[in-house]
Parts: sequence; structure tokens; C-alpha cells
Amino acid sequence: MADASSGRRISHPYGWLLLGLLLLFFFRVAAQLIWGAGRAPPGRRAPAAAPATPTRRLPLPPFETWQGGALPYPLLVSLQLIILVACGRVVWSFLSGTVVPSGKKGRLLLVLGWVYFVVMGIRLLIGLTVAPNHFWFGAIVPTLFHLVLASFLLVSGSFHTASGSCSVAPVSEGAAWSFCFDMGPIPQSCWPA
Repeated sequence: MADASSGRRISHPYGWLLLGLLLLFFFRVAAQLIWGAGRAPPGRRAPAAAPATPTRRLPLPPFETWQGGALPYPLLVSLQLIILVACGRVVWSFLSGTVVPSGKKGRLLLVLGWVYFVVMGIRLLIGLTVAPNHFWFGAIVPTLFHLVLASFLLVSGSFHTASGSCSVAPVSEGAAWSFCFDMGPIPQSCWPA
């Protein structure tokens, strides 16, 4: 029987990867909020001699670069904050060792993560090649951060699949790092009969 510290040691590398992805997404939300705070409301022009705002001191791309335009800005920020809180809870469960592996959850996260990643990869490819001026395809920065969120799902799903109730080899401490290089197929014993 494994002790509690064994589960914590196994989930920690995944937790650190997830924390890194969460911090990347947090940077995106924070940068967008910094730019949003320095913008004039729609329909009004900013005064010509406006005081220096944080956006004039920080080397950030323009606001439109962070905003894809598919959702109204207030709704987008609200959803991003919900995502940050949800992902923060996941990271906490991994780093505290309280995450409970589930093969079924892992399979679901991997399928959703791969679909999300492939769709955003195609979006990025189209935006970089044939439709750079399209409002959705040409939104490169938001697409890159969608890839970050898809990677979050993949890392979490990888842990659950490798540690879950299906018959796979036990997860070693270095398994989270090998995820980056070798996803490999999900064993058939993990799929429903």
C-alpha cells in the first residue's frame, strides 16, 4: 500500500507544469487588463495630453492584439477570470497532493484537449498563411493562449490517464516531464468495452 507522500510526489511534477501554464494564461489576462485600463471608452477619444498610463511604460503589444474580437470584452474578461479560478483549483490539488486520479476523467480531458489543440493549431496555421486579416483566424496572440489552455487539459489528462483506474503501469516521478516528449497511445484497457 502506497503512503500519502507517494501520491504527492507523483502529482507534483504535473502540478508544476500546470502552474507554469496557468501563469502564462494569467500573464495574458493581466496584459489585456492593463491595456484595457488605459483605453478610452468606445465612441470617446482619449485626451491628447493624457497622463502616462501603464501601457505607455510597458512594452506590450496593442490592445487589439490581445483581444480576438469574437466575444465582447467584459464577457471575455469574466470568462477568463472563471478559467483562472478553476485552473488555480486544479493546480492547488496537484501541488497539495489531493488530486484523485481517474482514468475516465483522464480520457475525457485528453480527448477534449487534443480536439481543442488541433482546432487552435489549424486556426493558427490559417491565420499565419491564408487569412492573416480575418478577425478570428488572424488573432495570433489569443490563439497561442488557447494552445496554452489546451496544453493544460492535456497535462491534466495525462496524469489522470497514467494514474487512473485503468490498467496501465504506475506513474513514476518523471512521467510528467516525459509527457512533453512522448504522449503515446492510450492503452486499450482504458477504453470502454
